[in-house]
Amino acid sequence: MKRTLLSLGAAALMLGVGLLSSALTAGAAPPSAASSAGAAGASLSASASAASERSPVPTAKEWQTASPMQLSRVSPAAAGCKATRVREWLRVRCPQRTFALSLLGGSNEGLAFWIGPEEQGAPGEVQFPLRRGDRRVLQFWAQGKDAQGEFVPEPALVLQEHWLPGEESPFISLL
Repeated sequence: MKRTLLSLGAAALMLGVGLLSSALTAGAAPPSAASSAGAAGASLSASASAASERSPVPTAKEWQTASPMQLSRVSPAAAGCKATRVREWLRVRCPQRTFALSLLGGSNEGLAFWIGPEEQGAPGEVQFPLRRGDRRVLQFWAQGKDAQGEFVPEPALVLQEHWLPGEESPFISLL
């Protein structure tokens, strides 16, 4: 299965101009494990050692057996999204047709984006490590139309993650 891998540079959406830089095509990305972000799953808490762990990016095989994870807060618009975790790595996949993904702020360390193929409905997926002190805000974009019927990128979902020093676990919202 072929997916589009959007690098941080290629995923940058120029809000004022409304342009998306070209996407890079890559081979098959790791498949997502089936779970619901709103369903009961692994908690966000982690031991102190896991909070500072720096393990390699999980393999496709590891993601196939990933633990479902319940996010701190999920809006009704994001109810179909699924979150999974392998070690300190988090993956969030949303089935909504995704035009682009972008990092609005925070750490880009270990961050990866995927948009699935059209025949699967172009689901959007993000993957990044959860480590104490990290903060990031990510935007899922949909295709919209302006009053003249012309294409415009439209904000869809916002994924926010922060793990403040001294906190036992990260706060992750998908709204």
